[in-house]
Amino acid sequence: MGLRDLFTSGRDRKAGDKIQRGVLIISIAMLLAMVLVAVLLTVTTRDGGAGVTAFVLFAAAAAVGSALGFMFGLPRARVADSSTTSTFYLTNSNLIKVSDWLTTIVIGLGLVNLGKAVPAMRALAHALHAPLGGTAYAGAVGLSVLIVGLLAGFLLYYLWTSIRVRELLEEAERQNQQTMPDLRDQTLGEARETASQNNVTLLVPDDAPDTSLVTRQAVPPGTTVPSGTSVAVSTAEPPTR
Repeated sequence: MGLRDLFTSGRDRKAGDKIQRGVLIISIAMLLAMVLVAVLLTVTTRDGGAGVTAFVLFAAAAAVGSALGFMFGLPRARVADSSTTSTFYLTNSNLIKVSDWLTTIVIGLGLVNLGKAVPAMRALAHALHAPLGGTAYAGAVGLSVLIVGLLAGFLLYYLWTSIRVRELLEEAERQNQQTMPDLRDQTLGEARETASQNNVTLLVPDDAPDTSLVTRQAVPPGTTVPSGTSVAVSTAEPPTR
């Protein structure tokens, strides 16, 4: 998808495409607004470092918020059916587990230290007073920039992760899915060819001839299975005429 496509409307656009377009537009708008705030702060304080500091604070807060939004919005993978064998590896869920642990830790620490939030914000505003120009409103501007950047980064990245990333993962999963063909009443040679066309591996005795008939298959026909799944079949000699 090109940049031009993100700004064009369409009824057939997926939810992930819409949220990606919306996140991009809002992010650009907020960056432009922050540039304007930095310029105004520089003009009013006559200190070029104040504007740069404000923009850097916003970018840092947005980065932290984005990381938290990704951590909270990361979708969970469905548990795979362990009864179906596959030649492919399962999706690594370590990042999901780390996300759960970090989420619990962040919420726990936040609740424990909730009473210290106001004094900490006052101390932070006092620390930002001089770097942001030393005016009476410098501390308030610094806190506002940090809070807006943190919340914006969290919300935007949470929406993007929970919708767009989930769609991408589901699409990748669908591309790795196959429908089990009906191999019964075919000769073993025909069943091998059918299985090869559907990216399925047959498990048969080594001494079974290609002229033998497939009488039973372990995975029922029409079952959705991962690509490369191995299926055991039973064969019998064809009836003599």
